[in-house]
Amino acid sequence: MPKACEIDGEAGPAMVTLTTDFGLEDWYVAAMKAAVLRCCGRARLVDVTHGVRRGDIVGGSICVERAVDAFGAGTVHLAVVDPGVGTGRRLLIAKIKEQLVVCPDNGLITWAWRRQGGGVTYELTWRPERVSETFHGRDIMGPAAGMLAGGSATAEELGRLVDDPVLLDMAPVKPPGRAGRIIHLDRFGNAMTNILEETVRAVPEARVRVGGRDIGRLRRTYAEVGHGEPAALIGSSGLLEIAVRDGSAEEKLGLCMGDEVIIG
Repeated sequence: MPKACEIDGEAGPAMVTLTTDFGLEDWYVAAMKAAVLRCCGRARLVDVTHGVRRGDIVGGSICVERAVDAFGAGTVHLAVVDPGVGTGRRLLIAKIKEQLVVCPDNGLITWAWRRQGGGVTYELTWRPERVSETFHGRDIMGPAAGMLAGGSATAEELGRLVDDPVLLDMAPVKPPGRAGRIIHLDRFGNAMTNILEETVRAVPEARVRVGGRDIGRLRRTYAEVGHGEPAALIGSSGLLEIAVRDGSAEEKLGLCMGDEVIIG
């Protein structure tokens, strides 16, 4: 098992994305980036977001899946939404869609695992000589991501194979399903559901209901409804979304995470 990470290997990818709930007011993001770069000085760092709501593992999981969907084979994704830091929770390296996700084993891989076809998981057992019990993103996961990106270590060298990663109770609704729920509310107030586009398309002249309210038939764009009116449409993630033209569906319709959505 590698004992240090100062040497940047010649082989392997050098693309590392970062997803956290750290925000940008403090130095935490920079400290974690520095840990990656110490192990892979040529890494290209891409910030997916550092605005995940504090401790929101579901929201973080959705952001990780969007990154896995967007990037190519060999990318390393470093995701730290870790309310259990310092406890007995495991750390994880997951191989999904020919990419690697380094994260706490708390469900962060769930949406990528379910939408991208599963994969292989390793418990990240590598440890440096000194570790802060409150910042595993900097001291363990950051260096591990750097070693993986630089090619100086493999997932097999940094961990041990496991077959029981923590997965949250959330999965895409496939045909012939008709009921789903809101799984994400973005900064525009749009409500993303776990209902796949093909599930909606499988229902002729489908109408959408959320929280007992009829949103109407599926629309192609926001502009197909009037100002301030709700619309159900397929968002850029390939999922059914509820929106309000020129407004916030979250606010105007009083939508919340977990609200039931029915198509029929």
